[in-house]
Amino acid sequence: MTARSGEFDLIARHFAPIAQKSKAALSLLDDAALLTPPAGHEIVITVDALVADVHFRNQDDPTDIARKVLRVNLSDLAAMGARPLGVVLTAGYNRNLSEDWIAAFARGLGQDCDAFNAPLLGGDTVATPGPTFFSLTAFGAVPTGRAMRRDAAKSGDVIAVTGTLGDAALGLKVLQGGLTDLNEADKAFLSSRYLVPQPRMDVGMKCAAGNARYAAMDVSDGLTGDCRKICTASDVGMVFDRESIPLSDATANAVRDNPVLWESVLGGGDDYELLICAKRADIDALGLDVTIIGEVTDQSGQVYLRDADNKMAELAKGGFDHFGF
Repeated sequence: MTARSGEFDLIARHFAPIAQKSKAALSLLDDAALLTPPAGHEIVITVDALVADVHFRNQDDPTDIARKVLRVNLSDLAAMGARPLGVVLTAGYNRNLSEDWIAAFARGLGQDCDAFNAPLLGGDTVATPGPTFFSLTAFGAVPTGRAMRRDAAKSGDVIAVTGTLGDAALGLKVLQGGLTDLNEADKAFLSSRYLVPQPRMDVGMKCAAGNARYAAMDVSDGLTGDCRKICTASDVGMVFDRESIPLSDATANAVRDNPVLWESVLGGGDDYELLICAKRADIDALGLDVTIIGEVTDQSGQVYLRDADNKMAELAKGGFDHFGF
């Protein structure tokens, strides 16, 4: 990690110990790392920037912020079926942050790097008078020719999703003081889903391990917006069954009391679940936590939602727009 004078000691205290666990990091003594891909694999590279009070709340626990910074990138690797090889981190810390804050951030990062076998390989650290920000680049490996892509969906495929949808969007509402009628257990669960995403590495790697065709992406900006990215890439349409969309108990309680919250379930961001299109038999063969929620059609760009009465309506685009001023 290159840094200004005075920051090398901070890096040595808090980040070098994380990098010691990977030979590729060269103990952070060089300005670059050496990464050798496994034989028969391609390298998958992804990067995400997270800015205080845009992608995370400035008052959030720095340990949780670090986990989110790492996990949103691991979710992109999962969407292509890759396993992590390592990460590099650019960190811009507001000048008013204490070293205790940075130490807690490094602690959370190190714990998650260990948990996901995604070693820290290097990066850059700066101080800034502006908001704290992070940009993490993750490197993964996928068997050659087996990366899941958005342009692989076909008419007649079913659409499946991992986990449950809407939790993070409702969790943010809880953290902002909303959804006061929910019980404390539901509030805590939803808040945790916003603060600490759960990248579905096992599902992604299982999809890439076989010979079946899968199209996939992670749902980071909301189902209603993200599904159209597959539609555009694959020149297809989609129909979703609202009653099939998996909800946690906490989210089910919230939408039962206030059906308007379905808009947040469908269009809210930060789910980081995988949206997968494939033949039904290939989805069934996964044998993992996936739920079929619709089907792919030949109506290019047309996305519909079917309700409990079998009535269909065009699904509004919605979703989180990073440039939506």
